[in-house]
Amino acid sequence: MDRIFFKGVNFGFYARNGYYSSPEGVRQIDKIAALGTPWVCLISTVMQETFVSTRQFRDFRITPSDDELIQTIDRFHKRGVKVMLRPMIECWDGLQRVHLAPFPDDGVIIPGKPFHYWQLWFESYLDLTRHYAGMAERTGCEAYGLDSELNHTLPQSAHWLHIIEETRKIYHGHLTSSFSDCALFDFADRLAADPNCWLFALDSLGCSNYDPATKKIGATVQEMMEGLKPHLERNRRFARIYGKPFYMGECGCASTSGAARLPYFWENEGGYDGQEQSNYLEAVIRLFGREPWWNGMLLWKWDEQNDRPSMRSDPAGDKGFTVDGKPAAELLSRWFRDELDLSADPA
Repeated sequence: MDRIFFKGVNFGFYARNGYYSSPEGVRQIDKIAALGTPWVCLISTVMQETFVSTRQFRDFRITPSDDELIQTIDRFHKRGVKVMLRPMIECWDGLQRVHLAPFPDDGVIIPGKPFHYWQLWFESYLDLTRHYAGMAERTGCEAYGLDSELNHTLPQSAHWLHIIEETRKIYHGHLTSSFSDCALFDFADRLAADPNCWLFALDSLGCSNYDPATKKIGATVQEMMEGLKPHLERNRRFARIYGKPFYMGECGCASTSGAARLPYFWENEGGYDGQEQSNYLEAVIRLFGREPWWNGMLLWKWDEQNDRPSMRSDPAGDKGFTVDGKPAAELLSRWFRDELDLSADPA
């Protein structure tokens, strides 16, 4: 299988049913393609009732319909954009995927009362995967993602190996998954000690990367690159252990003054600062882009589906993670089109 390098954006996180096929959804597809974006991670949000539920389901209000997903994949392909289809689980109780399924290992304590929460959860997840992996195969998706940031599931190697085995019977493209960087780096020693770990059965692996790049407001690209170097070493160590393509399944920064100090956070106190966001992304691309093991980045995120009033508190501009109409869009377009000279010092 040819090596894949991810340059692109995450699109449609928590997009409600009907959004992708709406005039606004189609307009955003056109905008993504107009930047010269090589890849899009197309998200279908699938629900659980609570963070400890064992069953996932498609929701009529939240989950995009199969028809609109198929149409959207086709629209991207016709515009020359490769697609990773990635279902992502969310919870009606308001908790995030990182909290999902902290179950005890399957077993028996009281005779006659076995518990098998993991088994039930993975049985449901297999049904989910068969459905969406089949769609990815039929529509020619170039990659398929086994969700994102399901951090508590990392040690469940036997269950995941079964998922991968069954997925490969259905989908014959590039198979990947992504986790929070802190969870992966904490897992690194176990990975090094277990050559049969399920992560090695994937074609590549991503991490959510939101490393702080500075302690001050208004840092330059060069200063942010220096601030990221200690985090680069952690990524480099994990990449050596993994030995397969390793990329950033999520990476981004809010367009808020000082946001590069806490790139993962959305409630930053400063005003709009699109240059802060652009500087952060450029620092990441320049620093990591010189590493031979780095397999690219998918921006978090193209569109904002969960309205946060704090992001609209400054008339100067939207303070969120989106890049449309901001300096970061021009930067990413240059990177996407191979017009960003990574060997040169930042301007």
